[in-house]
Amino acid sequence: MSDLLRLATAGSVDDGKSTLVGRLLYDTKSVLADTLDAVHRASADRGLTTPDLSLLVDGLRSEREQGITIDVAYRYFATPKRSFVLADTPGHVQYTRNTVTGASTAQLGVLLVDARKGVIEQTRRHAAVLALLGVPRLVLAVNKIDLVDFDEVTFARIAKEFTAHATALGYPEDAVVEIPVSALAGDNVVERSDRTPWYDGPTLLEHLETVPVDADPHDAPFRFPVQYVIRPRTTEHPDYRGYAGQVAAGTVRVGDDITVLPAGLRSTVTGIDTADGPLDHATSGQSVTLLLAHDLDISRGDLIAAAAVPPKVTDEFDATVCWLSDKPLTPGA
Repeated sequence: MSDLLRLATAGSVDDGKSTLVGRLLYDTKSVLADTLDAVHRASADRGLTTPDLSLLVDGLRSEREQGITIDVAYRYFATPKRSFVLADTPGHVQYTRNTVTGASTAQLGVLLVDARKGVIEQTRRHAAVLALLGVPRLVLAVNKIDLVDFDEVTFARIAKEFTAHATALGYPEDAVVEIPVSALAGDNVVERSDRTPWYDGPTLLEHLETVPVDADPHDAPFRFPVQYVIRPRTTEHPDYRGYAGQVAAGTVRVGDDITVLPAGLRSTVTGIDTADGPLDHATSGQSVTLLLAHDLDISRGDLIAAAAVPPKVTDEFDATVCWLSDKPLTPGA
């Protein structure tokens, strides 16, 4: 089991995503004392008797004024069992493009619905986005279950409808889990609720801590998009030429033969530098600087790949496009 889970929240406006994320952070004691004090003060200024946990996530002034999420908010927290990188994405249809961005690296999506409204158009849209991006697992958090008196029939109806939609998008049934929660009160988020005795599944955190996560495939062919060319030209490093970036796939070792695309140049890795010192190898996800045996014309945007299994260079491919611009895509442009 991987010790890191990347997840994204999605759902319609006012379904309680930011409150749910705030509840996770609050109940796992992942909030600094001064931040919590600021939330208590802001909540009191609004006349609230309990802290508005959504303020732990909605950081933009316009978000706090409107009570909606606009930008993708990334939060990092951990429990003794696992670490988490969480992207809280907007619910408004106008900001669906930000949902695409936030979910693009997620291994699990948490979709919220209001128990009073059930599955709506934006729920289906977000599920389709998650499926399109290849997010392998989904959690349906039926939020505000307290506002329907913790009714089992309501939960079962929503869960059945969503499961049918998710399986139609290609998800196997065992990849979809439904959980009744109240983000505001904390029911079944971190602590199990005694107000849903009919529910015998995991709390949201229990599921996040135990859900299987496929590790990054380190046995995949080595791929390294060049982000920056480092040439200090100092007295100490007069001839240093390093190629900085993040290992996108596979593993690279000192002594490996590589090819540079699209030019097709060949060389050998002579060193792997990091801010903490040199390495003898680097794997997927690590940001490093590669040193090569030859002075090659390599620039930002080039790809350094394993010489034995280079990718195919082409200018034609089939793809499903997530179009993020307000201006429509014109075929043939």
